[in-house]
Amino acid sequence: MKIWKRLTGGGRKLSITTKFALAFIALLLLIGIVSMTGFVSLRQMRNETKAVLLTSIEVQRRGFEMDAALRNARRVEIDFFLRWPSINFSSTNLNEFRDKHRQEIEKVIDISSQLQELLAQVQGGIFKRQSNPDLVEYVEIVEQYSRSFQETVGLVSNLGIDNVGVLEQLEQNLTLLRNRLELAEAQEFLGLVNQMQSYEKEYLSTREPARMELLTKTAQQLREQINTSAKFNETERRQALRYLDAYQSVAKDIVRLDKEIQDKIRNFDQQAQALADKLIDLADAEADRARRTINDTSETATVLLVAAVLVALIAAVIIARQFASALTTLDRETAKSEHLLLNVLPEPIAHRLKREERTIADHFNEVTVLFADIVGFTELASHTSPIELVEILNVIFSEFDQLVEEHHLEKIKTIGDAYMVVGGLPMPMLNHTEAIADMALDMQRVIEQFCQETGKSFSIRIGIHTGPVIAGIIGIKKFIYDLWGDTVNIASRMESHGLPGSIQVTEDTYKRLKHRYHFEDRGPIQVKGKGQMNCYLLTGRKQNSPTIEYIEL
Repeated sequence: MKIWKRLTGGGRKLSITTKFALAFIALLLLIGIVSMTGFVSLRQMRNETKAVLLTSIEVQRRGFEMDAALRNARRVEIDFFLRWPSINFSSTNLNEFRDKHRQEIEKVIDISSQLQELLAQVQGGIFKRQSNPDLVEYVEIVEQYSRSFQETVGLVSNLGIDNVGVLEQLEQNLTLLRNRLELAEAQEFLGLVNQMQSYEKEYLSTREPARMELLTKTAQQLREQINTSAKFNETERRQALRYLDAYQSVAKDIVRLDKEIQDKIRNFDQQAQALADKLIDLADAEADRARRTINDTSETATVLLVAAVLVALIAAVIIARQFASALTTLDRETAKSEHLLLNVLPEPIAHRLKREERTIADHFNEVTVLFADIVGFTELASHTSPIELVEILNVIFSEFDQLVEEHHLEKIKTIGDAYMVVGGLPMPMLNHTEAIADMALDMQRVIEQFCQETGKSFSIRIGIHTGPVIAGIIGIKKFIYDLWGDTVNIASRMESHGLPGSIQVTEDTYKRLKHRYHFEDRGPIQVKGKGQMNCYLLTGRKQNSPTIEYIEL
């Protein structure tokens, strides 16, 4: 007991390493006990069972080889079923499938002959009365299946038109129909054409009849609109309907031939189970003979194995408890580490860092950077306790963090009472400029609401610029995900040169937002390090501007 206490730390809390080490030692002991017991048992049975086991294994191996060859033939058949709409109907292409399929069938027949010879040599005549006729029947079924596949290939060859695949015919007819609609300037019908093509692709990938029914309904809807549209003259209408008829005709041919092929496959699927049962019966019969011999000499081994199992169960309990404790601790610590890492870095960057990428630096052609600074905060800090000051910042910045999540943006950092956020990275986003604009307007709303609720008196000054940046990780300790480039400097200047309570943007940002938002032209101002720059003040969203859906690229 004292030894066990020393091993387990005398009641002290064990580290994860120690728990895994103890579990590993117990596992080694368990393996050693079971291995020794199995070795003794096998020595007792080896001499009497070696020959019969070899024969049983050989019978099973030949059976598995036959089954593997038949499965390969089925793969050729399935490959043909999946690809037949897109292959050319030349004799070379079709014969290639026939030859591959026939080669696998011949392997089945050759292995069957070898298996018959092996079973004929088995003493005792167990298989002479039953197995040989079963194998003959097995081969007959396989030959019938081979002929059925050849007939299936023949069905496909009958559908060929000028050696062009059916999918090519579909595409040609659909292209002619689309061109006819575009020439007639009937752009509103192209959506139905695209929908038909989508249902066609879904059918070819799933073979679900419901997809083709939807295609037929869409085609009927398109037909009715063509018949009633005033954009077509009579000749154009006949052409469009002819192309639509040709497209539907080929689609119906695909469905019809798919059904015929599926019927043939379904018929053989029923026979395939009987074939598998015959192989299993052959292997089971020989295995039974081996089992009877083995059972006669296994009583002693059974006693030894039962004793080993009891010891193994005791060891397994110890191992399970150690592993469970270690894994629970590991999961808990891993979850904490993951949570901390995701609070520091964007999720895609965190995953790359965990993959041990040494250098993480990405160039983004266009993002939108926002800097915000609380006006009047310095004065507030002069007559506010540090704890209350931090609490105020925490409330405001927590609201800002929530806005970052709502607008699908990325917070970069806070410095004192300054807040930096960017749109369009690390995952590119189509409308990052609008997202930043909405974020800025919401930040003003948050500050106004906070002042109303607390009686404080300060405002926020925001600067925004759109352009290219470099984003990455610097350092190996206390690292951060940061941005570099002139775009960052300009956005910071927009904030520092802005007006209290305003949102100042550059001309680049203004051009991207002017159709959706209201602005005041502030005119050119002198910007440190950049000279004269035209600046604008964002005042709100236009009433008729639709709500932005933030779309990642």
